Amino acid sequence: MLIRHADPHTDAAGCLAIYGPFADDTAVSFEEAAPELGEFERRIERLNRTHAFLVADADGEIAGFAYAGTHRERSAYRWAAETSVYLDDRHRGRGLGRALYEPLFALLEEQGYRVLLAGIAVPNPASVALHRALGFEEVGTYRRIGWTAGAWRDVIWLARQLGPDTHEAQLPPPPGAPVRLAQPIQL
Repeated sequence: MLIRHADPHTDAAGCLAIYGPFADDTAVSFEEAAPELGEFERRIERLNRTHAFLVADADGEIAGFAYAGTHRERSAYRWAAETSVYLDDRHRGRGLGRALYEPLFALLEEQGYRVLLAGIAVPNPASVALHRALGFEEVGTYRRIGWTAGAWRDVIWLARQLGPDTHEAQLPPPPGAPVRLAQPIQL
């Protein structure tokens, strides 16, 4: 299996095959229906322009993906990125979430990001456990923030620091252009 950057034209269908059931059948994504293929291609393209979108490629089949994007638009948030990971059912519980997230986090840190955020619709014990195992700490809960899958849902927010301590007195440079893996990572 390889961890590599996503190609919007060749990987969107495989990613959408994983993501679609989360949108259509669960409360996990807060998207009430899976997007069209063209929309998913555009998402990958957009995220690759500013952050990173990685896939786990199992002999040409997408086993999972992780990406980062803008947390908020206002300029003071420019050092924060929001992260997500989605895995095919057959590949859960095998360390693939960590295998996707660790290089993603390294790329984001090299790019200049200082804080990673993850919003998780609860209950979702597997996702919460993965994020906590990777150093995320709970920072708050949006109670009953969205109606999806027939009920009001809570979203917990977790954060993880990257790079130097964010308490330094001097303004750090803003994040730069996206950083790319030198080569795919063989698992």
